[in-house]
Amino acid sequence: MPDITSPPALFRAPHRIAFLPAAVLMLLSLAGWSLLLWQRQVGHAAPLALPASQAHAFLMLYGFFPLFMTGFILTAGPRWLGVPSPARSHYLPIPLLYAGGLVLWLAGLLGGTGALLQAGWLAIAAAWTLLCVLFGQLVRQSRANDRWHALAVLTAFLLGLAGLLAAGCWLFSGNGVYWMLMRYLALWGFLLPVFITVSHRMLPFFSSTVITPYTPWKPWWLLIALLTGSLGHGLLADLQLPTLAVDLPMATLCLYTSWRWQWRRSLSVRLLAMLHLAFLWLGVGFALYALQSALLLFGQAAFALAPLHAITVGFFINMVLAFVSRVSLGHTGLPLEARPWLWRLYLSSQLMALLRVASDLAPQHAASALLPITAGGLALGMLVWCRRFLPVYWLPRADGKDG
Repeated sequence: MPDITSPPALFRAPHRIAFLPAAVLMLLSLAGWSLLLWQRQVGHAAPLALPASQAHAFLMLYGFFPLFMTGFILTAGPRWLGVPSPARSHYLPIPLLYAGGLVLWLAGLLGGTGALLQAGWLAIAAAWTLLCVLFGQLVRQSRANDRWHALAVLTAFLLGLAGLLAAGCWLFSGNGVYWMLMRYLALWGFLLPVFITVSHRMLPFFSSTVITPYTPWKPWWLLIALLTGSLGHGLLADLQLPTLAVDLPMATLCLYTSWRWQWRRSLSVRLLAMLHLAFLWLGVGFALYALQSALLLFGQAAFALAPLHAITVGFFINMVLAFVSRVSLGHTGLPLEARPWLWRLYLSSQLMALLRVASDLAPQHAASALLPITAGGLALGMLVWCRRFLPVYWLPRADGKDG
């Protein structure tokens, strides 16, 4: 007989209750942006409470990535630190409050209600503060020899909180300077450092479990250099100074890291290849930034937002697709393999990333056509992913184990 005292499967592990709303909100954000772009094509864009470009930036930075990170770090973080997983009563309010805040924020955006936007932001900021406190307590409790990855993630989370505070100043005052500060803090101080830190810890580890022979390569100087490069680029860009001195070493180091991590050998294992191919985009993005910076020194503007989208769409979205798929399979007792449908979906996401970067390099008339196609393609891919993966979050583990 079923254990009536056991909570529903959705509430049995942090990744379940955080990944489900994250995936739904990612789908809604991509679909909404695609719809807005199509409406612009025909000249009937729906009115919004904020400028569309500013709302888009907030949603791409804080709309769903933090929820995915919440589920991952509260599942994997205790294992990194050698401490017990947090109690359900401690972690459950975080994704519920964050997701509820985003729903309020979206309602305010669509309904033109500033009060809802502000209430949504308050809930989001409160949830993220709770996560910083909870994860900080886990780090403090730990006696593990290696706490550096966890400390790097915690530092990035705190910078993400600073970005949220800047977003609050923007929403309450309407001053675009705070929006720009939010953008730099969230992208270069929060999201990219978290993605870099998790990649540094997990990609060599995952590779060593399926590729033989394989020697994991993750020196500490590499993590420090990559994090410094992310923060350095953001600081120079915020000060409107040339970033070439950071971008060129970062491009070289990221591409060298992909080579040292043996991305070519990962192609024999598709679930692993999804991670490595996503990481390659980071080197491509900084290479484009370096070339753009070099051209600007000679007074030539080029590439528009292509370097940015190589990182945000190519690296971030494809890495989330790869990582969340792997975690969802591994922590629900399903085989750790990328079935043909998932591999095809991932390749289509890579194609959408290429098209998004190409749209920034194309003439205006071509770009205006490519943008809604790219956003729509990503939304369609996420719809397929949700249809396949969402049920695993509310169903018991396939192997009968707890979690």
